[in-house]
Amino acid sequence: MLGDKLVTLRKKHGYSQQEVADMLSVTRQTISNWECGQGAPSLDKALELARIYKISLDDLAGNDVEIAAKEKPSKDLHILKKLIGKKCCLDCSDWDMVLQDEIVKDSSGAYNMKILDINEEWLKVEYERRKEGTLFGKETVAKLVDLSLVDGIEVEVTES
Repeated sequence: MLGDKLVTLRKKHGYSQQEVADMLSVTRQTISNWECGQGAPSLDKALELARIYKISLDDLAGNDVEIAAKEKPSKDLHILKKLIGKKCCLDCSDWDMVLQDEIVKDSSGAYNMKILDINEEWLKVEYERRKEGTLFGKETVAKLVDLSLVDGIEVEVTES
């Protein structure tokens, strides 16, 4: 059934009904009705859904194709949220993508950053880099880092 496919695909991608409704410029109730089999999307909305879920319109609408997918797990961020405001050293899988400028290393040679915010997708950090065109000048920069690039976080522990 189309409704079951829509529920499975929405959950696989981690969207709420409201998020899908916003993407399609329809109401949340419309999405609910489609998922419950109380109506179906128009052809243009079905095409948009297929694009959102990265499948063909035939696979979305056809009854000869079933979908097997697991729900996108929600991330437990409660521990990471406690790191907001702390200085840390990131371990990243792709430093070239994360650091495209000359970050100022601390005395131990580590790339120290301050965590400003964390959500499901992004880590917002602040650090100092060498100011362009100067030898010793520094400037503070904020950067969003895709959480999928972060392999680990070492937190600076200070005794009080």
